[in-house]
Amino acid sequence: MKHRLAYLDLLRIVSVALVMWGHFVMVAGGAQAIPGIINPDFTPLPLIDQNQWRAYLPEVFLIETFSTQSAILGVSLFFLITGYLMPMMCGRYSRKEFLLNRFFRIFPTLTAAAAILGIFLYLTQGITFNAATYIASITLTYPWLGVAPIAGVLWTLVIEVLFYLIAFLVGTFTLRRLIFTQAILLLTIFLGVIYREHYYFWLAGYQARFLLFITIGSAIYLAEKEEAVLTKIATLLPSIILSYIGFQLFKLGKVDASTYENLGTHLLSAVIFLGFYSLGPVLLTRLPKMVGTLAELVYPFYLIHAAIGLVAMALVREHIHQPYLILLSAVLASLLASWVLHQSVEKPAINFGRRFTRPKSTA
Repeated sequence: MKHRLAYLDLLRIVSVALVMWGHFVMVAGGAQAIPGIINPDFTPLPLIDQNQWRAYLPEVFLIETFSTQSAILGVSLFFLITGYLMPMMCGRYSRKEFLLNRFFRIFPTLTAAAAILGIFLYLTQGITFNAATYIASITLTYPWLGVAPIAGVLWTLVIEVLFYLIAFLVGTFTLRRLIFTQAILLLTIFLGVIYREHYYFWLAGYQARFLLFITIGSAIYLAEKEEAVLTKIATLLPSIILSYIGFQLFKLGKVDASTYENLGTHLLSAVIFLGFYSLGPVLLTRLPKMVGTLAELVYPFYLIHAAIGLVAMALVREHIHQPYLILLSAVLASLLASWVLHQSVEKPAINFGRRFTRPKSTA
């Protein structure tokens, strides 16, 4: 595999691995309840005794050194990748084609994943979801409807899709348009704090801070067009500062127990992204085919890994007591299910969507 953005494929794998680590190590090893995935009547928790292994030590390092967590760092990297790539895609496609591209990449796979998870969790844990849950999850409207999603990770997909809509409205990204967008998002956060007793105002503010974080990736995209190093820094640094301010502003209304708001999360994710961004085009333009194959599985893996993996750990634990083998079973089960979902739904949907989109450069 050889192309200019090959390093982003590797970074996406790193990102989903960090999210997976947080779920398979910290949740499996510490959670006393995993609603919507593990039925306590079927499976005692925690899934793994933390005293049996040292897999949690990287998490301790991240918390003590950078005040962040593996899963949160992984999601933050995903957000930066989105912020970087969407302006590029807006320049490649018309607004209509941009939305069609995003639709066929997101929703067919999401629909199939919801069906797979529903069947899998019913057969293995006796967990059922009603029609409202399926519809609200597949349409990503559950935050506004007050319905619990079929998969907890869908909240990040909601944020991503909201940014797609912002990108659709922005069109061609410029620094002036980016600053205007950031100002609107900061205002939304402020209103969410002022009117936090009103759910929809609060929800808008809650989501706006993550959208503001995504704009850091867009600032990187704009900064690369500048020649002078100081101009690049002047383009990027304010976005990091504004994002941090947005998270701190939201805290005035309600303290967030996560570490997204911490400066360490902002800086470490930005440094990792910039490290791949700087070295990737030089060192990572040619990667093994396996990297490309795994990169293709990132989205379906992200959608289903928590349920598939954690339940796999519960099932395997009945026969094997070695914690690292139990962890391996979760990874392999998730990869297998992701490959099936990619081959049967995601790949055909993407190919079908290409019938309706044509990059501007080839028009």
